[in-house]
Amino acid sequence: MTVNFVTAKTGIFARLGKIFGAWSRMVAFQDDIINNAGTSVQEAINEYVNTLGATSNTDLKMADAIIKSPDDLQNAIGMPLFGRLKQTAVATVVEMMQADLEAETPASGLPSKTVPEALYELRNQMIANSKSVDGTTITVASTAAGGSNTGTGTVVVSAEPDNYKNSTHAFYPTARTETIRFSCYEDARSKRRAKGSELFEVRGAERFGSSDHRWPGGSGFVGRFACSSDSQNDGRRAGRNILRNSSFEGFVSNTPTAWEIKVGGAGSTIYKDTSVYARGAAGLKMVGDGTNAIRIHQQLGNIDVGSPVGVKPDALYCISFLARKSGTGSSAGSLTVGLSNSSGTFVGGCSIGVAHGSLSASAFGIFTTTFRAPLDLIDPVYFTVTQGTAFTSGTNVHVDGLIMAEMLPTAKGGVHFLIVPGATDFVRGDEFTVDITNNGEGAMHAYMDRFFNLYQSGIFMPGNVVGGETVADSLIA
Repeated sequence: MTVNFVTAKTGIFARLGKIFGAWSRMVAFQDDIINNAGTSVQEAINEYVNTLGATSNTDLKMADAIIKSPDDLQNAIGMPLFGRLKQTAVATVVEMMQADLEAETPASGLPSKTVPEALYELRNQMIANSKSVDGTTITVASTAAGGSNTGTGTVVVSAEPDNYKNSTHAFYPTARTETIRFSCYEDARSKRRAKGSELFEVRGAERFGSSDHRWPGGSGFVGRFACSSDSQNDGRRAGRNILRNSSFEGFVSNTPTAWEIKVGGAGSTIYKDTSVYARGAAGLKMVGDGTNAIRIHQQLGNIDVGSPVGVKPDALYCISFLARKSGTGSSAGSLTVGLSNSSGTFVGGCSIGVAHGSLSASAFGIFTTTFRAPLDLIDPVYFTVTQGTAFTSGTNVHVDGLIMAEMLPTAKGGVHFLIVPGATDFVRGDEFTVDITNNGEGAMHAYMDRFFNLYQSGIFMPGNVVGGETVADSLIA
């Protein structure tokens, strides 16, 4: 069976639209009682206060009860209605999905009569029947570094959704409009932190409850996290580097420990470099010969030959590394870093390429990318560093501070982030800000988020941001 989606009076979204429409009228009323110049309660309050004396104001205590927070007044008016509407919305989605499953042959039902299980079933039926709601666009602005920062690392933020159930969305549609602030509060000078693993406090903007007229506000997210350090290996949790010896401190006869040279030779095109490096006391040096696309790789998920930590299908990852060039000025060549098969063919979308012209000859630059690992990820999979095209003979490419880590979530339906170090370590007081904007285009999805807390559950209905959605926002009436 398939639930009725949009038929007037009987469709699940037609019914939810009426519930959401009732709340939209309350939202308009809440705004009017404060902001409508002709009929607002606030206007009457102001007129009353003006009767209490413009000079001494000795009688203002009489107005204490009515001049307190207008926000509280607006919310108090709406809260009882919201509670009733939410109960009705919950009963609607749970009972309609349960009834639909019970009508199957043989009869079945929800695993439990809860909102998450009902939303899971609704989403699956929408996917199976090519149904969609109006999509929402999320904009993640460029990371802004504090003007007095010492550290040259950065913060990477992404709202890219999973592909398992949410491939129709370009972004998590419930990401909050806010400025997220990252502030370093403990560095290596404390003698409690290793260099490159400085601690940051991460803070989003204030969040508001579902019945609050200011909903949703920001994420309300607050947490403390360490940088994802190249000196820490085998990360089995989000935020920690999964690679081994990606600081390139360990070498045996010019072959980096835990890495295999696939194209080139130790001591001829691959070297341990203790002269030009970004972090620690050494780095990787690749000497271009103009012909060979020098390549090294590390197998992931195999403790015997590489890193014991594999790649999680559909997880959101960040790659970060430091690179520069030296020697002969290159006129050709590119550096590519990311996931590949054993032959060096990169997994689509899971790598970053840097052309010779983007590498400085005088300082290490930081390069980053984010990606979702494919659902059907190849096995075995390798992390590869290669000259995608050979650099001009005599051009040296230096790589250091290499990181691949799963990104940290603010919520299941929120943005993800990673703090990565640069050539100069962070110090206490360094800070970054990232602006997130949700254009709020998809009204049906926004109301479902408000009533069913999709932001925390991460359960989204299929979306369409280019027009042609089958569940129209006009049902909210």
